[in-house]
Amino acid sequence: MSKDKFGQPVILEWEIADITSSELADFKKNICDIACQTLAPIEMEFLRRNPESVNQELFLKGCAPFFGNGLDSVNWETVKEKIQSSIKQFYLTDLSSFGTDIIKPLLDDIYFLVTVKNSQVEKPLGFTMFSITPALPYGNIKVINIAVTPEEQNRELDKLLMSTIFKIVPDVERLFVFSRPTNNHAIKTYLSWGFFEGKNAFEDPYHKVNMDYTALFEYNIKLNETLQKVAEAFLTDFS
Repeated sequence: MSKDKFGQPVILEWEIADITSSELADFKKNICDIACQTLAPIEMEFLRRNPESVNQELFLKGCAPFFGNGLDSVNWETVKEKIQSSIKQFYLTDLSSFGTDIIKPLLDDIYFLVTVKNSQVEKPLGFTMFSITPALPYGNIKVINIAVTPEEQNRELDKLLMSTIFKIVPDVERLFVFSRPTNNHAIKTYLSWGFFEGKNAFEDPYHKVNMDYTALFEYNIKLNETLQKVAEAFLTDFS
C-alpha cells in the first residue's frame, strides 16, 4: 500500500520476468490500453513536427503510405488509428513467439513489471517496466516505459512508480529513461525529479536508439536523492 499526492491509498504490485515468460506477455496485455492512450498522442505530436520520421520510427513506419501524396494530403485521423493499432500490436504480441534466434540477445535481460491500482479497483491506473541487462554496467537501470492513464495524471502516480525502482533494486546507481523531444510534459517531469539530459550516457548494443528523434535522461544517485526520498517516505511497506 502507498498513497497518492492527495493522500488517497493506492496499491503497488510488482513481479520479475524474462523475455520468454508468460508473466511478461500477460503484463503487456493488461497495460495495453494505458500504453495506447498515453503513447498515441505523443507519437502523433512528434510525427506532426517531424514528418520525415515516418520511414524510420517503430510505431510510425506503418503510416508511411499515408504520406505518399505529400504532407498536405495526410488524413491525420487515419494516421492516429494506425499508430494506435501499431502500439496495440506491439503490446499484445508475445515476444517469445519470435523464436530464440531473434530474441537471443535479450534472453539474459531481467524485466521488472510494476502496476499501480486504486485500493478498491483491480484495473491498473498506471505502470512502469524497467530492466537490467548485462550489456550495461552493474547498477544501471533502463526504464522501458512509464505511463499513467490520462484521467489520473494529477495524482503523481508516475513519481511513485519511478521510485519503486529503489525498493525493488537496492543497488541502483543510474536510471535511464527516454522521451520524444516534443513531449514537453514528460521532459519537465523528469527534470523536476532530478534527471538530466545526456545523449552519450546510454550504450546498449541490443537496443539501438535514434538519438535524432529521442531525448535521453539520466538519474544519478550521486547527484540527486529525490526519488530515493519518495521511496523511503511512501513505500515503507512495499516489497
